[in-house]
Amino acid sequence: MCSLFWSCLLVVSFSLFSAVAVAETAGDSASGTLQVAKDKFVLRHVFALMEPSLPDPHKDVLTVLLSDLPVPDDLRKASDNWRYWASEKAQAGAIHGIVLTIDPATGVWSGGHLLTRKGFMFYTETVSGQAGTLQFEAAGPLGDRAAGKVSMKEPMTGMSDEDGPWQVTADFSCAVVRRAAVSSVLTGEAAIASAPYKAVIAFLEICRKKDLDGIRNSVEPQSRESLTPMFSGEGKQDALNMFAQMAASTLALKVDKVTVRGNTAEVEFKSAKAGEGESQTLRVVLVGSEWKMAL
Repeated sequence: MCSLFWSCLLVVSFSLFSAVAVAETAGDSASGTLQVAKDKFVLRHVFALMEPSLPDPHKDVLTVLLSDLPVPDDLRKASDNWRYWASEKAQAGAIHGIVLTIDPATGVWSGGHLLTRKGFMFYTETVSGQAGTLQFEAAGPLGDRAAGKVSMKEPMTGMSDEDGPWQVTADFSCAVVRRAAVSSVLTGEAAIASAPYKAVIAFLEICRKKDLDGIRNSVEPQSRESLTPMFSGEGKQDALNMFAQMAASTLALKVDKVTVRGNTAEVEFKSAKAGEGESQTLRVVLVGSEWKMAL
């Protein structure tokens, strides 16, 4: 079972992957509406990418953003910089839309995020208790391209009155952005000797010591910016304590393998005790000549 300790950070900061930006093309299209309480927004833009599932990083999920504002061309790549941008725009009231999480193998739309004035609001049928509400009809295989129709049998409630109830109906067709291909997989002594693994261990030790400056210097620039609110004001010590606890938990595990994808890498840890299924995957990105944490 994959521990959700570090994954929980994705609420405010997301993992980073390297890829070439792909501009919105004439073949990309979206048409639909998003109703949130009394407000209705026209969805004209779409952006889609394959990325690792949070519960199981070995499994890909199709993530689709339907919105009334296009993702800038330089952000249309397999990174989460588009999420930072969308969250900021949503909080400013400049973008409205919905993020869909779809299983590319089964075509099941199980949840995602609604863009709100508070940023990304998570939704899922499991939490809402509204099984069968989210409907997706794929128009062909979900691979290099994705197309289909999303609809809902009934509105879904939001976290607060201003977030809902909400309902979406839309058709879309677009190219799907993918992560860089795997360039190497390291195990055993090769994994331990690798620069990505050493960067992760150094970061975890810094977190355990509650060294705020060290944490900031160990993460890539975009993650550093996103973490600033966590370490500001009265919540600073609580955040440092949380990082220290998460680091101690991860350091108790044993490295399983290091998967390198060009200038990014995923360092996977598993329990050294037989029969225990706890695991963790941490990610780093090459910034200049140094590997930095991508949170």
